[in-house]
Amino acid sequence: MAKDVFGKLSFLNRGGSTSRVIDLVSVKERYSETPGWATNPMFRTPRLNKSFVVKHTLRAWEREQLGGNRTTATKVIVPISDMNLDLGGHSIFVEDLGFDRQLANHLGISPGQLEFVADVERLRALAALPSFDPYLLHEFFRRNGQTIDECYFVISDDELQRISKFVAAQIDTLVQKAMGADGDATTLSKSQKLAKVLFEDEDSPQLTVIREALCMTQQEYRDGVFGWKGTLYYSWRSGDCYADMVEFLRSLKSLHIVGLMGSDKAEIRTIMSSIAQLATGRWNRLKTQLDAYHTEFDTFVQRGDPAALKNFMTRAPELFVEMGEDLGRLQHVTAYWRFWTKDHRGKALSAQEAFDLLPDFEAALQTTNMKDAA
Repeated sequence: MAKDVFGKLSFLNRGGSTSRVIDLVSVKERYSETPGWATNPMFRTPRLNKSFVVKHTLRAWEREQLGGNRTTATKVIVPISDMNLDLGGHSIFVEDLGFDRQLANHLGISPGQLEFVADVERLRALAALPSFDPYLLHEFFRRNGQTIDECYFVISDDELQRISKFVAAQIDTLVQKAMGADGDATTLSKSQKLAKVLFEDEDSPQLTVIREALCMTQQEYRDGVFGWKGTLYYSWRSGDCYADMVEFLRSLKSLHIVGLMGSDKAEIRTIMSSIAQLATGRWNRLKTQLDAYHTEFDTFVQRGDPAALKNFMTRAPELFVEMGEDLGRLQHVTAYWRFWTKDHRGKALSAQEAFDLLPDFEAALQTTNMKDAA
């Protein structure tokens, strides 16, 4: 199901990856002069490596054309010109039965080219993931033995600016401990600068104060800091995620469904109960991991014991996929619910609509073994 897209691609051009968009146009703009961009690319097909890959909430007609009851799908948008996004592009759903053929035709290459076949396989693996969170992507590829340069996992400018304020508070406490200083405007300003550096360049000499505070060697720090960054990122995102989940469950509970028969009512109650349990279970699993980090961080700050935070930093990569999946599933369900209710606010739901919609939420929240996603 190919489709032309006109004049809207600039909205996707945000400077890096988010949970919904892999922005390879910005990656090319920033890092094409670095050796890693070309040596270990996301995709080997040149035009594909200058595209957008988007987690898309499906409209009703799109769900029908894809031949299923899914609520989201993954689409590739290839700009007509990556130098002028106003010209638009061409979009194709990865889940479409003719995806590889359509994409190859649009790119003007043979669908049997080895590099293209490998790219299609990678796109199908990405489509199976719940989100494009940069940390989830990094760990997913690492676990599968696939080397992709780190420039492809950079956070977008918008998210970097917002998360820096959140992370600064954590780093401020760490800097105070390392420098023996009281919290004031000077240390907070320094912390805000370090927070930005932490997410842009983990090898920066400016971060020496943090490495020394943790009593880590350079290699230990480099291996562990990615875990710390990821945990801070998830911790920041979790606040909005929880608020959205609570609103979703509250709204779902008050849903008015008409036309249900006796047996249908019992089935709908069972599905709605399952949705609440699954959503709550995912949130509790995520919160348990984040609470463990905060406990160990507080232990470091209060007792001056660097082993506590260091211990978490070395374990954090093992938690990436699980935390990323929980956040991704919750965010996709709540985002689709907001999209759907926008056109149905104040309206009763028919029995058919309920049986079309609610089982999808239940399926989306089921626990998935991310190691088998590829």
